[in-house]
Amino acid sequence: MGQQDLAHKEFYSEPENIKDLIQGFVALKCVEQFDFSTLERENTSFVTKENTERHDDIIWKLRWQDKWVYIYILIEFQSDVDETMPVRIMSYVSLLYLYLLSNKNLEYWKEKKLPVVLPIVLYNGKDIWNVPKNVQDMFKETNDELQKFVPKISYYFIDEVHPEANEKDSVLDGLANSVVASMKLQRTASSEKFYEFLNELKEIIKNPDERNKFASFMAFMRRFLSAVFDNPAYEEALTLEEIIRMTKTFRDYDREKDKEVFTEEGRKEGEKKGEFNTVYNFIKQGLVTVEQAAKSVGLTKEQLLEGFKQYNLVL
Repeated sequence: MGQQDLAHKEFYSEPENIKDLIQGFVALKCVEQFDFSTLERENTSFVTKENTERHDDIIWKLRWQDKWVYIYILIEFQSDVDETMPVRIMSYVSLLYLYLLSNKNLEYWKEKKLPVVLPIVLYNGKDIWNVPKNVQDMFKETNDELQKFVPKISYYFIDEVHPEANEKDSVLDGLANSVVASMKLQRTASSEKFYEFLNELKEIIKNPDERNKFASFMAFMRRFLSAVFDNPAYEEALTLEEIIRMTKTFRDYDREKDKEVFTEEGRKEGEKKGEFNTVYNFIKQGLVTVEQAAKSVGLTKEQLLEGFKQYNLVL
């Protein structure tokens, strides 16, 4: 499991975050009748046809009117849009039902009726999701007699990066809670709005009550930034101020510009020495590794170390 996957799984293991996700991003009227005080985590894993276990999915249940509703959250992190998602959802939900039927305490054994499952796909890829939301839409047209054999299971889609893809999106309402903050982080992490977001959060959590409300987000942010910037030091950060300082230093280091500085012929020696000093300081502060620094300026590790040696910069 990757760091981003782990960050999300831990984050949505908190009932308050499940509540905020559903209330803030699921545009279904029945959500108003969900009893979030009854949220219970269903700890299980499924074995697929390929004999691989799915540990990443998150399953909760809550009461709706006098019935249980199961919330199945599939966390999907991949660079490409997955056109098989409707079929996969159908498979995973079927496995969930088989698991539930193995429980003799399930209400089904009294009423002979299965509970409803609400599958939610969380996606944070770069490309716009253009996959059908219902497996029925993947089938070829057929006649009326055969149509009744076509499965019709749907999933609810939430795009953490592209707000225009969502039917409902509470990020537009400001930093209301940790879920909103987690999505705003992912949407701004590679833009000039990133520091605006961090400073907005900094002002909010000056209030002790608000600081407690965003505690799960702070844990999420440490792991997320550690993965995005490939820098484990973020997970050791104790305060938001420390995270802001680390991130600002790391991001303000213009890699492309520095790459040109190192490769452009005729660059003055003094400027070149200054650039080596900058990279050297980042490494000494633990913000980047030697390998990361070398890659960012277009040099091999050996070339970078030779440059340090030339200017008497000892690691």
